[in-house]
Amino acid sequence: MYTFLLILFVLVCFALVVVILLQAGKGQGLAGTFGGPGAGAVFGGRGAATFLSKSTGILATIYLALCLLIGYVYKSQNEVQRDSLIQQEVQQEAPVSAVPLAPIGTTPTDTTQ
Repeated sequence: MYTFLLILFVLVCFALVVVILLQAGKGQGLAGTFGGPGAGAVFGGRGAATFLSKSTGILATIYLALCLLIGYVYKSQNEVQRDSLIQQEVQQEAPVSAVPLAPIGTTPTDTTQ
C-alpha cells in the first residue's frame, strides 16, 4: 500500500507542476500555448483561468491528503521501532542487580602495602 501511495504521490506532483506551468504569466493564457484562433474560444480569456485554477486547487488538495496518508501509513508500519538507539542500548545492557556490590558498612582495604 505504501508503494502504491508513493507512486500516486509522484504522479500528482508531476500533474501539479504541469498545471501550474500552463497557467498564464502576464496576460497570456492557455490559448496561446495551443495556438490557433479556435483554441481561444475554448481556452481563451477567463475559461482557461477558471479551469486551471480549479485543477490546481483539486490537485493541491489531493497532494495534501496524500502527504498525510503516507505519513500515517509509514508510522503505522514502523510502530515497532519507536525506541531510540540509546534506549535500545540501555535495554541490552546487563541489569544492575547482576553486578556484585560491596556489603554495606564495610570499607575497602588496600592489601598491597
